[in-house]
Amino acid sequence: MNDNFEDELRRRLRPVNAPEGFAERVMRALPERALPATVTVLPAPRRSWMRQFGMPASLAASLLAAVFLGQHSAQQRELRAQHEGLEASRELMQALRLTSQKLDIAYQAVQKPPPAGAEENRT
Repeated sequence: MNDNFEDELRRRLRPVNAPEGFAERVMRALPERALPATVTVLPAPRRSWMRQFGMPASLAASLLAAVFLGQHSAQQRELRAQHEGLEASRELMQALRLTSQKLDIAYQAVQKPPPAGAEENRT
């Protein structure tokens, strides 16, 4: 069926020559003198201020808003980091004070002679 279909398609799509005198008949049917085309120039439509500058102005406003929001966000992040750093420093200083106190107590316990009569546990 494919061969028959393809053969039929080729036969129907084969180029056909124009009949004798076709070009002369077409040329006789055309007007003798071509008329010039009339071109009418339409005035350009007036655009309002909002239509002319609205899109660029809104894009500029969006850009400014994005820049200012980005700066504000960066400042807030930096302040938060400074606050967290100060809090960590306070906690570290408290831990060092506590460690120093405990080490002082341990040092004093080691340096003080044992009470008389107390036996050392050597097991």
